Amino acid sequence: MSLTNVLFTSWDRFLAAFSSDDRPKLVENLCDAYRAEAGAVAQCTQHAQRMYYPHFRAGLLRIAAEIQAHVPWLREKILALGGDLPQFSSTPTMGSNSWECLRLDLEEAQRSRGNLLEWIHLAEHVEPEIAVGLRHIREEKLKHREELRDMLMKSDPYTTPNTATPHEQVEKRAWLGQRKSEWLDHERTEWEAGGKQVPWAEWAGEQEFKWTTELPYRDLEWARCLAKQGAVQTGSPAESAARVEAAAHP
Repeated sequence: MSLTNVLFTSWDRFLAAFSSDDRPKLVENLCDAYRAEAGAVAQCTQHAQRMYYPHFRAGLLRIAAEIQAHVPWLREKILALGGDLPQFSSTPTMGSNSWECLRLDLEEAQRSRGNLLEWIHLAEHVEPEIAVGLRHIREEKLKHREELRDMLMKSDPYTTPNTATPHEQVEKRAWLGQRKSEWLDHERTEWEAGGKQVPWAEWAGEQEFKWTTELPYRDLEWARCLAKQGAVQTGSPAESAARVEAAAHP
């Protein structure tokens, strides 16, 4: 055997050993990415509800949708490598106003880009195809970071969430809570009837995103109910919400 062949054979054996030893680490990294992306979807979706400006809300929902597209791909790669999907339970960190929410989203995008760079380096030696996918996710993170930075710079740090009175806000939250509960029960029934094809944690994150996309229509429904009622009458928030509900379904 020539010296060249010996060198190439030794190098191939080295790479094979390296890949074999680091495969569990790659699975661990993909699980971390899975949790991070699912958490980012939930956080951006929740923060969209706090946006003072409608175009900021639309921007965050679009970013959440783009991040959500990464989750099935990560799930597929984890399972293909023989890994188990990680347990995921995320309570989004909420800012005191829209500016604080955007700042938190920007910090998350920056943190994710740093982690992805390390994970890409490992994947290049173990599964180059996965490295390509992770690199695509990192490129989107860069785009999201610039979009979030632009929104943050144009946002007022002292902007209040909305101009409604505290009493009106409580009434609307009670009404929306009831609507969301009914809607979620319907969605869960369909998920169960479909054989629970998507894991619970991922499914729950998708529902949060879908519910937020429903909010503009719910806002319109709320406004129509108030107009039909004539005006919000006095009473407890629950009683007021019940009157609005009755106006919606005479």
